[in-house]
Amino acid sequence: IFFRMQTYGQMIHAVPVQQSRTPAYLQLVSIFATVFAAVFCLGYALSPNSAPVQHYVMTAPSQTIAAPRTLTKLPKLPRTAAQQIPSTGHVGAVRLHATGTEEVRRDTTIPRPPVDPKKTVLIGVAADSGCGKSTFMRRLTGIFGGGSPTPLGGGFSAGSWETNTLVSEKTTVMCLDDYHLNDRAGRKVTGLTALDERENNFDLMFEQMSALRRGEKISKPIYNHVNGTLDTPEEIAPSPIMIIEGLHPMLDDRVAGLLDFSIYLDISDRVKFAWKIQRDMAERGWALEDIKADIEKRKPDFDKYVAPQKAKADMVIEVLPSQIAPPKDENAPCDYLRVRLIQKTDTKFFDPVYLVEKGSTINWKPCGDSLQCEFPGVQFQYYPETYMGNSVEVLEMDGVIHNMKEGLYVEKFLHNTATKEFGEMTKLLLEAINAPGGDNGTGFMQTLAALKIREIYERATGETV
Repeated sequence: IFFRMQTYGQMIHAVPVQQSRTPAYLQLVSIFATVFAAVFCLGYALSPNSAPVQHYVMTAPSQTIAAPRTLTKLPKLPRTAAQQIPSTGHVGAVRLHATGTEEVRRDTTIPRPPVDPKKTVLIGVAADSGCGKSTFMRRLTGIFGGGSPTPLGGGFSAGSWETNTLVSEKTTVMCLDDYHLNDRAGRKVTGLTALDERENNFDLMFEQMSALRRGEKISKPIYNHVNGTLDTPEEIAPSPIMIIEGLHPMLDDRVAGLLDFSIYLDISDRVKFAWKIQRDMAERGWALEDIKADIEKRKPDFDKYVAPQKAKADMVIEVLPSQIAPPKDENAPCDYLRVRLIQKTDTKFFDPVYLVEKGSTINWKPCGDSLQCEFPGVQFQYYPETYMGNSVEVLEMDGVIHNMKEGLYVEKFLHNTATKEFGEMTKLLLEAINAPGGDNGTGFMQTLAALKIREIYERATGETV
């Protein structure tokens, strides 16, 4: 601008002397005002804050990626005393800004009319990867009808984007991996795992979950599990039933405080090892020692950042090796399972499921004179317990339910199942008999959890499904 002013000044002083000084002065002022206005308008137009945002929570101002990428320190999050992280002396506690766009992807195929915030519930499901969350999500969303949940936008295979979000008529399932601070390459620089709370943006998670609770749309980031990248954000609109699933739905007290109900899928180390052997050896060609090393590498951070959420959960589904048909040795598959449904007794809108008589202690083997069962049969227990400092009631199943007759016989002795009619639970079990855990305690307890979530929604909102 200074250079232009000098040029314009030279032009003005070069005019014929017979012109008066007043027009030259006014001309100079006019030129200055024009240049200033043009520069101001151009700067405002290019400003990232110039666009108005109404009832819409953006992820963050865009970051320009330089080569090499610029590193900034991880944000400091407010933590309770129990969440304080001791200093490790790790120099690489940094964040890579792996996205640099304000573009937002939108799915116009799913109608999302405005939702009354008082008519919504937010459910949190915590678990490690490979612990059956996907199967549980299908059971949980299926209870609300509206068809099977589909990827937001149709998914990458349908020509859309790579998404972790599942939607149906009434439900939205969001994966909390989308709130990783860094992409896969960034975590190699920081030296931290995705389980570490410092690698997750809890401030943004809380901000956006709060916005959904208020009935506002959000622009949610996407973590691409295929490429390990942070992709263009996607628009999420509120729905009557919103579920957040992943490693840390209850780790941050602010996010946990937004939840209407919380569930923790607790897969014991022995069962997790057996499942990873089945998946990684058969499908990925891993060696047994590689699987053991992978589990051990994740275990310290899992025990520090994920497992403690069990104490906060309203319900824990704990999966253990069977006691009535245990595995043959330490490396053998867990063909049969013992599953405990651990239920807090003081949760709003929730009454624990019980067997025969509430508050009693029962060990029940229904297979006998009244019911002929195939091997290994089935055994139930029900009892009160103190679990991680909380008073709970536990319903336990060990073994297998094979058919309608066995399911109906067991259902007859269960109470507070939240079924609409007798036989509904057995029907739901048999509809998913071929799904993972369809005939054992994992499917049984997940089905009960889905029924109870439906009941919680109806009690909390006054709506009927």
